[in-house]
Formats: sequence, structure tokens, C-alpha cells
Amino acid sequence: MHKIWLISKREYLTRVKKKSFIIMTILSPVLIALFYGIIIYLSFNKEIADDSKHIIVSDQSGLFTNQLKSNKSISFSYRNIREDEAKSILKSGQVFGVIMVSDSLFDKSFKIKLLVNEQPSLSTLTNIENQFEVLIKNKKLSENGIDQKILSEINSTGVEIETRKLTDSGLESGNSGVTTFVGIIGAILIYFFIFLYGVQVMKGVIEEKTNRIVEVLISSVKPFELMMGKIIGIALVGLTQFVLWVIMVLTLTIPVSMVVANLMNISPETIAAGSDATRQSSGDIAGILSGFGQFNYTLIIGMFIFYFIGGYLFYGALFAAVGSAVDSETDTQQFMMPMTLPLIFSFALAQSIVVNAPNGQLAIWLSIIPLSSPVVMMVRLPFGVPTWQIITSMVCMALGFMFTVWLAGRIYRIGILTFGKKPTYKEIWVWLFRKN
Repeated sequence: MHKIWLISKREYLTRVKKKSFIIMTILSPVLIALFYGIIIYLSFNKEIADDSKHIIVSDQSGLFTNQLKSNKSISFSYRNIREDEAKSILKSGQVFGVIMVSDSLFDKSFKIKLLVNEQPSLSTLTNIENQFEVLIKNKKLSENGIDQKILSEINSTGVEIETRKLTDSGLESGNSGVTTFVGIIGAILIYFFIFLYGVQVMKGVIEEKTNRIVEVLISSVKPFELMMGKIIGIALVGLTQFVLWVIMVLTLTIPVSMVVANLMNISPETIAAGSDATRQSSGDIAGILSGFGQFNYTLIIGMFIFYFIGGYLFYGALFAAVGSAVDSETDTQQFMMPMTLPLIFSFALAQSIVVNAPNGQLAIWLSIIPLSSPVVMMVRLPFGVPTWQIITSMVCMALGFMFTVWLAGRIYRIGILTFGKKPTYKEIWVWLFRKN
């Protein structure tokens, strides 16, 4: 253990002192906070990313003249022109498009023509379609003697379901959307860091092997001790970087949000128009904030650290075995695919099946099997998982880690000294049972 600790310490200090580690540890949270601010700013100022489009409306029916509402992205003007005239106008580049409305009767599949020089965006089409749908619907309601005001009041009726979950301490409120969000975020982080730092283990082993440094190292330590030292050392590097990222992101997002709020130019008319919507959504916002307060964050954070370390050690040992068996990164592809498929498969299922049935039989088994439990259990935890399932999953994770370490150690002890030849699966199978 002393030798493993020395190797881990060397791996840790060597990596955290690198300029690349320091730069990325500082730069990544800054970029995340910056992108966060840009996304918020653009979401409130969508016209920045969209050029203003001038569209002529040629309405032969006369029902839609001066009825379409212009905004910062689209402006409408009205005049009756023929289709050949519309083509000439488009060729001259004076307008973005021409809407041709015939004087045909209304039917269930009412269609209009939009003549353009370039394919319009989905948001542009949706804007025009929605406005025409509302105008046609109002026209039909008026013809059938239905008061539009009464219908609007009926359509504005909403139903809100307040979820109450029965627990040992009584009934507790919940929010399914927030629960799903917390679970998916935990799964994404686990999935991302297993790959990120697992690949670092593999690259480190390949580098030492190609530089022939490993021949000097194993004269003083056993191959298994060297492998474990590298895995544990890089795991500590990952935890250090993750903790620093969390602290810096949380620290930076607050001032970035304030700066973005000051940069936003929102007119009084926009504020007045959005005040009603703001009041209506205040209850939803309160519900979301309340939903974030329902979780046992001590359990979730504790389990995140356990599965972060357990999942990394489980797959990190396999990454180390792959690195020891090859001489270059290009040779790793044939071994990487079968090793990472279970992790990719579990992440895909976590976003589809598990979030829809977190306590189903498939979700339970996926959260117990070590190949998928780091990702799937993080999705299930916010929904509430029985204690016996958590304990079973943790025990299986520990047993799985010990098995993969043993398996990787058998490959590592021979592969680390094998040069000049890419091994086959058959040769690796022989390595597992070779005594010397």
C-alpha cells in the first residue's frame, strides 16, 4: 500500500502542477459561465440572431389585409399582385417573400403560398402559420355565432396537478420535471467524468509504455501496484478538478447573471405586456423552486461521490488494461468499443426508459449491475430508491470493481512489457490464465 500511495501521489502532483491542468481548471468554469450568460441574453433578445424579413401579403380574399402582426423579425406589407409580378419582385431582392392568398372558400386544409428565394427558418414558418390559423379560426367562429371572448375564457382554463408522495415522515410535495432534471444531470456528470479520466489513465499507460519508462518502474514495484497507483492518482485529480469546477461555476454564474440583466434593453411596453404572463408563471416558478428543495441532497451528493469513484475505478481499470495491451492510441479502437458499449447503452436507456419508469424491473436491474449502475442509479435516486436496493447496488459496485481490477491486473502484468505487436482477443484471453 505504501508503494501504491507513492505512485498515486506522484501521478496526482505531476498532473495538478501541469500548466494545462491549471489553465483548463480555471478556463472551463469561466467559459461555462460565459456561455450561460450568452444563452440567457440571446433568449431574451432573439432578434439579434435573426435578420428582419420583409414579406408582401397579396390577399385576393381581402380577409387578412392589415391583420397579420409584424415584429422585430418579420414585417408585413399589403398589396394585390399577380404571381408573375411576385417572381419579379423576388428576383430583384426587394423582399424576403411574398404570401399569395387566393379568394377560395375555407376548408379544413386551408393552404396559402409563400414564395421565397431561400428556404425560410422553422420559426418564420411557425409564426406565419400560427397567425393565419388564429385569423381563420376567429372567422369561422364568427360565422357560426360563437363569441370569441367566451371561447377564449374557456380555452384559458387550466388544470394543475400537485404531487404528494407518501414517505415515512408523511406526505411530501414533489415536482416530476425537477426530479427528472436532477437525475439526468447526475447521470451526465458521471458519464462524462468516467470517459474523461478513464481515457487519461489509458493515455498515461501508453505514454509510459512507449517511452520505456515502465521498464524502470517495474524494477521497483509490481505491475499491479503501478496500475493501482495510476488509477487512484488520476481519480484524485478528477475529484479535485470537479470540486473546483463546481465552486467556480456557482461563484461566477451570479455576477454573470447580473451583468446580463444590466445589458438587456427591455422596453416598458414589453415589460407591461409580459407582466400578466409573469404573474401567471410566478406560481410555476415557486413550484419549481419548491421542487428543488424536496431532495435529500446529503444522500444524492454522497451517492454521487461513491458512484463517481466506483464507476471510474470500475472502468478505469479496464482503460488501464487496454493501454497496457497496445503501443499507440490508434490500436485501442478494437478494444474500446466492447468496453464502452455498456456505458453508452445505459446512458441511452437512462434518458428514455428509466426516467419514465424509475421503479420498473428493468430500471432496478440496471441500477444494480455494475456495468450500468453508476449512470442509472443517479437517475433513479431523486425519484426515491428503497434502501435495500441502494445497499445491493453499492455492494455489487464494490465487487465489480474488485473483479475488473483483478482482470485488468492479469492483462496489465504481461501487456505492459509487450512491444511491437498488437495483441488479439485470443492472446489476451491466454494472458488471463498465464501463471508467470
